[in-house]
Amino acid sequence: MQQSLLPLGYTQSCELCDFVVANCNQLAFELLHRAIGGFTKDKFICIYGESGCGKTHLLQGFANEYKVNYLNAKQDIIINPRDLVFVSEKVLVIDDADKIENDTWWFNLYNLIKEQNKMLIISANKSPSMWPVNLADWRSRLATFVSTEMRNPDDDTLKRVLEKIWKDKGIAVDNAILEYLSRRIDRNFPAICHWAHKIDLISAQKRRPITVSMLHSLFAA
Repeated sequence: MQQSLLPLGYTQSCELCDFVVANCNQLAFELLHRAIGGFTKDKFICIYGESGCGKTHLLQGFANEYKVNYLNAKQDIIINPRDLVFVSEKVLVIDDADKIENDTWWFNLYNLIKEQNKMLIISANKSPSMWPVNLADWRSRLATFVSTEMRNPDDDTLKRVLEKIWKDKGIAVDNAILEYLSRRIDRNFPAICHWAHKIDLISAQKRRPITVSMLHSLFAA
């Protein structure tokens, strides 16, 4: 039985050291590592995938690690492209980029990034080839982005994330618990983190270790 996600008063870490690299995201991780680390000449990069697959954690993690400019387009803030480019040292990261539906803005930003020999990294729910673009000049430039997809976690990744969250809290769980949860919670990172913290909270409140029996009672409620 799936239960609704409730606010538990915790903050999910977006540091790179807390990002679990797995089959579902390895290509994206390696692409950003090569690009920001200066191991490639690619200057325009897009990471795309469904909401909850970990794009924000990955982009924020690299932005924090390398001290580069990060902007979340969900905030509906459209800054003058020139101001945005000139406050960025070498890399500009724009998360949820497909929320900015302004072809001219993007066209100008792209040209400025290229002119200044800087790098633009964006994330989106869909591949750039599927964006609803009307301006031909922007479409041609969008086609130059090196893109890779991030997928939602598979069973193995889900278990590894749960295990890491609890290990960081000093909680050891056996594989039976991880297996039980892998069959019952949604395959996205917000849901995984939510359940890990909720189960930990219930365990602390009841002063009981996390067991399959306890989980069965929780999901049957």
